[in-house]
Amino acid sequence: MSKDYTDYFKGRDFVHQIGFYSPDGEQFVREHNRLFGSGPFFTTVNKFSRVIYRGRELEEPFSLRAYYGAWGSHSVEVVQQLTPGDSMYTDYNDMDAPGINHLHMFVESLEEAKEACEALGIPIVVIGYSDLSGALAKCEAMGIDPASVGLDESKIGFMVVDMTERLGMMVQLISDGAKLLHNMVMDAGRDWDGETDLIRPLG
Repeated sequence: MSKDYTDYFKGRDFVHQIGFYSPDGEQFVREHNRLFGSGPFFTTVNKFSRVIYRGRELEEPFSLRAYYGAWGSHSVEVVQQLTPGDSMYTDYNDMDAPGINHLHMFVESLEEAKEACEALGIPIVVIGYSDLSGALAKCEAMGIDPASVGLDESKIGFMVVDMTERLGMMVQLISDGAKLLHNMVMDAGRDWDGETDLIRPLG
């Protein structure tokens, strides 16, 4: 008998980040900081060993430049897509203009989240598997023990689901291991002067 996922998303306080798309990530970050005082922002190129988009595995490697910064009680992710082609960003955004793309939510198990979304009839846009070498470089840059993150190229690294028909939004589901990055970003923003080293490399 299959598990009942009717209440899977209920009672969870796990929205932690707002994800934006921008054709020019650095320009977006500087304007967001100017208006809201957000930051500092840590930037890196995220690469993925496998990406399954709308049920089809992409033949070419997929990469994007991401900026992560503190914004009040939440964090911000700003993404500039580096690989051409269809994606969660082309699905939802005008690729020539900045805009909100998704909310980030933590889940205990991405495999279980996938089962829940399938059971609830929520379309899965992207399933991504992390590039291990890139993930290890980020851990080194952050001073994090890779074992504490549970890196495994065979497991889902992140998943994006399409709730636009029901609620007008995309949602990115990510494992609890990403809390280390989120916490580092939030800690950096607490005593920051709002200007010094606004954009910082991360691995």
